[in-house]
Amino acid sequence: MADSGSTQRHPFVSLILLLLLIFAGAIIFTLVGAIIAAAAYGLPDLLKFLGGDLSANLSLTKLIQISSSIGMFIIPAMFFGWMEAGNWQSYLRLNRFLPVLGLLTILVMFISVPLLELSVEINKGMKLPGFLSEVEEWMRRQEDQMAELTRQLLTMTTIGALLVNLLMLAVIPAIGEEFIFRGCLQRLFHQLTKNHHAAIWITAIIFSSIHMQFYGFIPRMLLGAMFGYLFIWSNSLWLPILGHFLNNATAVITAYVYQQQGKSLEKLDEVQAGSWPAYMISFAGTAVILWYFYSQTQRQRSVVKV
Repeated sequence: MADSGSTQRHPFVSLILLLLLIFAGAIIFTLVGAIIAAAAYGLPDLLKFLGGDLSANLSLTKLIQISSSIGMFIIPAMFFGWMEAGNWQSYLRLNRFLPVLGLLTILVMFISVPLLELSVEINKGMKLPGFLSEVEEWMRRQEDQMAELTRQLLTMTTIGALLVNLLMLAVIPAIGEEFIFRGCLQRLFHQLTKNHHAAIWITAIIFSSIHMQFYGFIPRMLLGAMFGYLFIWSNSLWLPILGHFLNNATAVITAYVYQQQGKSLEKLDEVQAGSWPAYMISFAGTAVILWYFYSQTQRQRSVVKV
């Protein structure tokens, strides 16, 4: 995939510019969300939110989350793409979508589930050295706080609540995070390193780190890397967006179904123990689909060249 960034700026300068846009967008849109929230739900609930009590009014929390996510990811990426190439859709590679690659993306997301569950188990079993015990304890506290907030946000009793959560936790993150990470950061890291693989894995590590869920670091990093390769091979950001949406939407819909069945949301964190044959089938299936995906993209490029 050819990079068509600005010919006037060094990639490092473009990286700093992107980070400034993200920072500014987050502040502005969080402020906008807070103003709307104060008007809709009252100043006392907003002050509780600002004081760190995110569960005081979950509707207010969701509104600010939606607004800040749009401002932190979607708007900065669009503006950055326009600044770099004069056309943000073209810069972000949103001008093409091949249905056969979309189908392969759907297949690989589902066939890779057992493999990702294995990585979750491996990640949860990791221990830091003894001299880092305080760091590990802090990581576990952070993980528990994030898990509790996630459970509260995933509380859904109506279809309306399900649709809001799909928007907040699946649609916006899939579009916004892929805009920033694969559409912008991965391209900039490729310009800096001159190596697609280095760019993909650096971006995947950062992608996983910013979620601040340390005991899900490995599976999220692997997902980020897979999205990176889908982007590189297809030259279309719609494929990682689709994969990202499927991953998040599956979790949201599963949570809704669990609650309709009277099950506890804590069961979402329970990874069903698989068997090694299942893991091997998942590994082989994932590898075959990715290979076929790659071969299809190479064939498409050959057709274009002819």
